[in-house]
Amino acid sequence: MIRGLAPQPRLLWAIAIGAVLIALSIASPLIGVVAVAYHVGLVLIVSRDLALLPGRSGYRVLRHVPEPFSLGELEEVTVAVENPAAAGLYARVADHAPAELKPYPRELAGRFDKSGRLSVSYFTFSPRRGAFQFGPVDVQVSREDGWWRRQVRLARPDEVAVFPNVVAIKQVQLTLRRGLRAMAGLRRARPPGASTAFAGLRDYVRGDDARRISWTATARRDRPVVVEVEAERGQQVMIALDCGRLMTAPAGELDKLDHAVNAALMLAWVAHAYGDRVGLMTFDDRVTGFIKPERGSSQIRRLTEALYSIKSDYVEPDFGHAFTHLALRLGRRSMVVVLTDVQDPEASKELVAHCLRLAARHLVLVVAMSDPGVLRARDQPIATSSRAYEWAAAEEFVASRRESFELLRRGGVLGLDVVAGSLSPALVERYLELKERALL
Repeated sequence: MIRGLAPQPRLLWAIAIGAVLIALSIASPLIGVVAVAYHVGLVLIVSRDLALLPGRSGYRVLRHVPEPFSLGELEEVTVAVENPAAAGLYARVADHAPAELKPYPRELAGRFDKSGRLSVSYFTFSPRRGAFQFGPVDVQVSREDGWWRRQVRLARPDEVAVFPNVVAIKQVQLTLRRGLRAMAGLRRARPPGASTAFAGLRDYVRGDDARRISWTATARRDRPVVVEVEAERGQQVMIALDCGRLMTAPAGELDKLDHAVNAALMLAWVAHAYGDRVGLMTFDDRVTGFIKPERGSSQIRRLTEALYSIKSDYVEPDFGHAFTHLALRLGRRSMVVVLTDVQDPEASKELVAHCLRLAARHLVLVVAMSDPGVLRARDQPIATSSRAYEWAAAEEFVASRRESFELLRRGGVLGLDVVAGSLSPALVERYLELKERALL
């Protein structure tokens, strides 16, 4: 928007008609008199319309943003403009939001209410972590059937941060507070040989152990009720996050590292909620960060801050150095979750070898994400020869990954290979499954 006064289309048409009358007045003096009267009337009407528009002062603007923004989430930003002198006027609002946040729509229309307040909203999508700067807000006001519109720029600088996906964390937190499982599909069950604790009561479903029926609660509720137990708390989870070259590749809306960051924070929060110690190691061709496993909300804050600031680098990851460092720092058996990318057996031989060595003492879970584009190329119909080549390349790549995971499985290393967009819930579900089976 351009600041200052701008004519409405009807004023431009009126000026054009006046020009035609002036041109015709050369042929007839009577038309000249009409042209003079027309322009005098137009000036009076336009001047009155301009006087009814509020000036540049008297505006107040507020911007309500998520605190913080969440990586990979569609979120709402609300802009509120106030000016009592603008009551009842039409307006268009354009917020100078960072282009990196993909704001949509860029301009919004509305009308000031009787008290002179206008509120409009738009959406953002944050494809990467970091700090971003909002600029001023442009407001364009006009009267219904008016002749002018006034455009003002209102200063409203705001610095915001895009963190790993805290929106998903809040959703899981809500389900846990309601006493529900974080993910649907699994029931708590007593693992063989594991110590358990009372976790609550729930309705009986087919497949439950009849020995766990609470007859007292069943009589009170007049329907079968079972006692729910959970595995022993106090285990240790270590997240090893690869920040090397392969994690720079895009996978849908985000790159692979950002998908892994969201999944790491989700896993850390759920493990914390279940009473486990959680730690984090980041690495590429060297170990770039290490947070020893601890409990508590302060630990989650440390992990969130660390995940906010990490970046991938175009170097090959040194799994040997990273896993040796990890083995020396972990004093007790732990679940080690390796968030990385897996290729064919030849390219992944170093990863496989060091995971097998680490699995001698720890429970190792290698987590990789599939590129949605590759899966689409494999699954779409083959109608042309070029599609056949595309399908063959995609199928070969997927088969090679499958072979690498099979090598890991044979050595006692667990694997998880899911589509990038489903990584966070799939990883949490696997953690809960392993915990219930008392493998941690």
